[in-house]
Amino acid sequence: MTLFLRLAIAWALLIAFLCLTPGKALPQWEWADLLSVDKLVHVLMFGVLSYLLARGFRARENNAWPDAKVLVIAGVLSFAYGALMELLQDIPGLGRNGDVVDLTANTIGAVVGAWLVHRLWQRKSAAA
Repeated sequence: MTLFLRLAIAWALLIAFLCLTPGKALPQWEWADLLSVDKLVHVLMFGVLSYLLARGFRARENNAWPDAKVLVIAGVLSFAYGALMELLQDIPGLGRNGDVVDLTANTIGAVVGAWLVHRLWQRKSAAA
């Protein structure tokens, strides 16, 4: 397993911890609510996940997938994981709520992460 796939798994576990921590245990920052920092955090969490997955899948030994397939799979997995986190937040007793706006931010992050890897690969191939 590549370093990037190991990092993606660790990152996914961190996302699960952050998303599934009971609402009462989360710090409350009024300034963050005013600035909608929460949505930016969702974009970053799932952007990083998509980025790590794409880098990890491409670096696998004997990888036969074309780059486009790697990017799509990384993006779809990140999106699906984001959707799962939003569904799990509706578990009674967590004091959390799944939110379609959070899912939208998760999706934007997944797409942006895959796009950034695509740009990185384009620049590396142009420089070669």
